[in-house]
Amino acid sequence: MNGDAVPDASLWLEAVAGTESAFAVLFDRHRARIFRKAYSRLRNVHDAEDVVAMVFLEAWRSREKVRIVDGSLLPWLLSVTTYLTLNSDRAARRYRRLLAKLPIAPPADPVPDVDNRLDLQERANMLTQALRRLSAVERTVVDLCLVEELSMATVAGVLDVPIGTVKSRLNGARRKLRTYLGESDITVRRAGELSSEGISG
Repeated sequence: MNGDAVPDASLWLEAVAGTESAFAVLFDRHRARIFRKAYSRLRNVHDAEDVVAMVFLEAWRSREKVRIVDGSLLPWLLSVTTYLTLNSDRAARRYRRLLAKLPIAPPADPVPDVDNRLDLQERANMLTQALRRLSAVERTVVDLCLVEELSMATVAGVLDVPIGTVKSRLNGARRKLRTYLGESDITVRRAGELSSEGISG
């Protein structure tokens, strides 16, 4: 079937009803995005492909619990991807990519450039360790809201919690990060953007 113009919600209803081609369309539609998400965390093609398979297997296994948010299956798939990669030691690499976006003035000579790179790595390690100290639910909200840039309403829909709960968890995570990082100038504001204003809401 040519499902390019068919919305996710309709395809999912067909898939749950037993139409294999509908599930195949959903897989083809979202697998690249899920692969990129998994690979950005794991940095290994084989592991990322395994995660893609596990995400869609979980979607089918939990088909009665899958949530379509704003007509799309993708937010739910991203949340599952986050859970599957959350406890991996390599997951922190996704956050290091955020720090790589920090603007660094062109060095006048190689020595300052080395210093800048070492400083960037040190701050990346600090942020990684701070993120690991958050609870799983807090890291999930940080990942979906700040890294994936999903709206709080979308995240609330995916996680099946009130939007106030998402706000509370995100604010709590920010407070903890400020505490863990002390006087650090690291800020996670949204995907790919960091500032020197401290972890702030």
